[in-house]
Amino acid sequence: MNDSMQTQEDTIPMPLPAEAPAAGWTPVRLGLMALLVVAAVWLGWKAWQVNITMSCWKDEWPQLPVCDEINGRTPQEKVARLEQRLAQNPGDTVALVSLTVYAHQPGVAPHLDPLALLEKARKAAPQQGDVLRLQVHHAMKNRRWAEALDPLTRLSQHHLDGEATRTLAELVNYAAVDPALAQALLAAAKADTGWLDRVLLALPQAKVPTVVAMPLVQELLAQKTLTPKLGLALIRQLKAENQWLDAHALWMQLWNRPLPMIFNGDFEQPFVAGGFDWEAPGSNDHRAGSHVSLAGRKERGKVLRVEFNGKQMTTPLVRQYLMLPAGRYRFSGEQQATELRSDQGLAWVFSCAADRRELARVPSLKSTGRDWKPMRLTLEVPPECAFGVALSLQPQADYEARAGMRGEMLFDRFELSLEAAQP
Repeated sequence: MNDSMQTQEDTIPMPLPAEAPAAGWTPVRLGLMALLVVAAVWLGWKAWQVNITMSCWKDEWPQLPVCDEINGRTPQEKVARLEQRLAQNPGDTVALVSLTVYAHQPGVAPHLDPLALLEKARKAAPQQGDVLRLQVHHAMKNRRWAEALDPLTRLSQHHLDGEATRTLAELVNYAAVDPALAQALLAAAKADTGWLDRVLLALPQAKVPTVVAMPLVQELLAQKTLTPKLGLALIRQLKAENQWLDAHALWMQLWNRPLPMIFNGDFEQPFVAGGFDWEAPGSNDHRAGSHVSLAGRKERGKVLRVEFNGKQMTTPLVRQYLMLPAGRYRFSGEQQATELRSDQGLAWVFSCAADRRELARVPSLKSTGRDWKPMRLTLEVPPECAFGVALSLQPQADYEARAGMRGEMLFDRFELSLEAAQP
């Protein structure tokens, strides 16, 4: 009985708790969400308008039709809008600079004072490109060189302004006949040489001789700010202008130590391209008939190696320009050739650089087996060839430059000395 009652009690349903209100989009929630959506759309639209306005003011999207409505269509309308912007926000430097530019355009805003606006713009935005250009305009118009050079150098160095760089290059040329300008340029270089690199490299494009800039180059040297890269570029420019003495003097100053008459005659250091070191005028690759390189030899260190592959060769094979005063010289060196297949062999030739007139050549160089053989000669450098002699390696016979050779030849220990004058 008890068991039966227990069973019945277990089956009696218990009363359920009251149900919670079902979650859902009530009218209040729907209204709040609608307000949020409207606010988001309104804020997005306002942000878009502000972005468009700022972009138009900064002239970032000049082709947008809406910019004409914001900035004005005619120059006079643009000036009026800019004046409104400045009246509302005197700290708007973009508007101030733009208004200053319009004030300098003839007939656009005669009621404005260009110089007064420029002074305000210079204080508010001293590094802005248009402000610097207007400063240059006024200073150069009145030949106030020092005032012109400061903004010009900043435009060239920091804004990478090509027109400013060309103008500086032209001023370097004009300084040769204007002592005041020359003094201003030198003072600007003494204050900061950072702007000179771009200007010196732009001289050939501006058709300005590099030699007229040598006082500025000397200032770079004095401040120890002339980099080897720039120095070699200037040497190439001077050589191209046939200013060999200035080029060689700069080469000597780059090394800042005494140099032998034949540079790198022991072939222990890599060739310095563009200077007064050894050079291979041809292509010097696998397509050429000869290939020039430095090779290691245990007993000697590095030597000059010239390899031949049977193809037509560009002459001279190797060359170095020497700056030698008139006088009598003695040349010596050593060579080795194993299995060089050539009828006439090779020769080192001294010639006048100006007219290629031959001054002297070593006897024909042919195979020597494994032995190193000496080379010696004496030569006379006449006054008309002074400070411009080429030492070059050539085939002894011209036809072998066309027919080609095979094998290789090594060279080492080149020396050149001036003989004492005869009493």
